[in-house]
Amino acid sequence: MILPKRKLYKFNHSICQGGYLYAHKTLNEELIKNKKGLRNLLSATSNKFQLIDVTIKIYDSIFFLFFMEKPSVHPLKVIESIQKHIGSFNKWDKKYICTGVYDLQEEYIRKDLNKFGFDYDKW
Repeated sequence: MILPKRKLYKFNHSICQGGYLYAHKTLNEELIKNKKGLRNLLSATSNKFQLIDVTIKIYDSIFFLFFMEKPSVHPLKVIESIQKHIGSFNKWDKKYICTGVYDLQEEYIRKDLNKFGFDYDKW
């Protein structure tokens, strides 16, 4: 499988590649109560912070948010905003993942999710 060239993000004063991954699982792997509502919350947060190339993947007891942000937005502000509002969808583990990813194109996200043991095409 030949992967496409990495995407380049050009801003006024910087150039970036890659992006961020935020993943959070429920406490004791309980099922997420309202996946559609959680997706709406994550989408609204993406719009609020004007995130770029957002991919949201929600599974039974974990969700993944892949994104790039403008240089004026700090990824922890995005995460704090999400954590402030996700309590109604279940109890969440105190630990979460926030890390950089190589690229936000679908092929790379598929590869990253596969590393974690998740199927991109599954809900």
